[in-house]
This record gives sequence, structure tokens and C-alpha cells, in this order.
Amino acid sequence: MTFSLQTLLEPWFLFLADDPTLRLLQLGMLLLGTIVIFLVFFVTRDILLRTDSFLYMFLCILLAAFLPVVGFFLYLLIRPARTIKEREVEKMLRSLLQKNKIGWEKEKKDRKNS
Repeated sequence: MTFSLQTLLEPWFLFLADDPTLRLLQLGMLLLGTIVIFLVFFVTRDILLRTDSFLYMFLCILLAAFLPVVGFFLYLLIRPARTIKEREVEKMLRSLLQKNKIGWEKEKKDRKNS
């Protein structure tokens, strides 16, 4: 029993037109739809990591959904530069460096006074 690729894909071709030009157009639209869905999911995941503002999240997702490719590039321009976690790490590092700097200055004073 041998199966060919054509017999495997035949039920899926029932949804496509018989005319090769229309079939190509349908496959192109399917590819474009897949890309749009990917971009909306990417924007959703990315904006959830970058802000806590529900309104900002909602507007960015709508932008990507209703202006598929252009909206995605606009989103890349207006999104926050860093994620929430990156901002928290930077804040912790700054506080540690500040504490360390104060400690070094105190140590220098103690050495001078000794």
C-alpha cells in the first residue's frame, strides 16, 4: 500500500478553486492571514512583557490587528525600549552601585582619618 502526497492532500484541496490562478490567490491570502495572526500574537506577547498599562496594551494590539504590516512597524517604533524585568534589574543594579559607592566613600574617609 503506497500513499502519495497528492492522495494525502486531496481532501484539503477541496476548499481551493480548480483554476490555478485562483488557487494561487487563495494560497497567498492564506499565507498573508497566517502572517497577520503571527504579528498580532507577537505584539500581544511583547507588549505584555513591556508595560502594565491596559490601555496601552489594548491600543497596540488593535494597531497590529487593524493595520497588519504597517501597524506592526508602528508598534516597533512606539513600544517601550525595555521590558518590565529589564527595568527592575537596572533599578536594582543602580541601588546596589549607589550603596557600594557610599560604602567606598565611607571606607576612604575611615582610611584618611586613621
